[in-house]
Order: sequence, then C-alpha cells, then structure tokens
Amino acid sequence: MDNRARTLIGWAVTVLLAAVVVVGLVMGDSAPQDRVEALGSRIKCPVCQGEAIGDSPSETSAVMMDIVAEKVAAGETDAQIISYFTARYGDGILLDGPCADDSLPAARLAAAKLEMLPDTVSTGTKLELSWASPKAR
Repeated sequence: MDNRARTLIGWAVTVLLAAVVVVGLVMGDSAPQDRVEALGSRIKCPVCQGEAIGDSPSETSAVMMDIVAEKVAAGETDAQIISYFTARYGDGILLDGPCADDSLPAARLAAAKLEMLPDTVSTGTKLELSWASPKAR
C-alpha cells in the first residue's frame, strides 16, 4: 500500500472517530448521579454563606442532597426539582438565579462535552500520523 493510500485511510479513520465522539456527546444522556451533582451545585445551602449544597458539609445540605437524589430517581425534571426548593426557600436559594429554562443544565453539559472535542481529535490525529508515518516503524 502506498503512502498516499495510508494517509487517506488514516484521515478517514480520524474523521470517523471524531464523528462518533460528537454524536455520542450530543446524544448521550447524563447519569442520574451527574444530575444530582449538577443540581446540588445550583442550590445554595440555607445555613452556609453562598455555598452550594453539593459542597457544604452541613447536615441540612446533606438532607437537601438526599431530597434531590430521591426526586431525580423518581423521574422529576430539573425544573420540577428547582421549583420544589424555590417554593420552600424562595428564588434566593439558587446560586445561578431564577430557573427560567429547563434546558440550561443540558446546555452547560453539552458545552463542557464539546470543550473536550479538540483533545479527542488531536489524539486521533497523532495516532493516525504515527500509524501512517514510515519513520515510526
């Protein structure tokens, strides 16, 4: 097989892997524990000063995180869970302001996943170049 064919095959494999990664990142659903942690980072501990319930060592925060986990397990949406806490504590319980859009956490997750894409493509390109390079053998 000549060098040009190897290079073309290598690029095709790289592009295919990048496409699979992008589709997986966009289509993938976050795990329940990821949702619990994401919600826990948005809700303020009522006994701490500006600390999220997911980061707080207080007993109140631990109970609130348990409630979040129970609600996630029950299939409630992020907006329903946020509404539960704002109904009891007011909008001030949120670290990121009033929850106006249920897609906000999903958008943040998608943005974080897309930030990893250049590293993935770069690694794929390095592998392809080392595979196609006659000097690497």
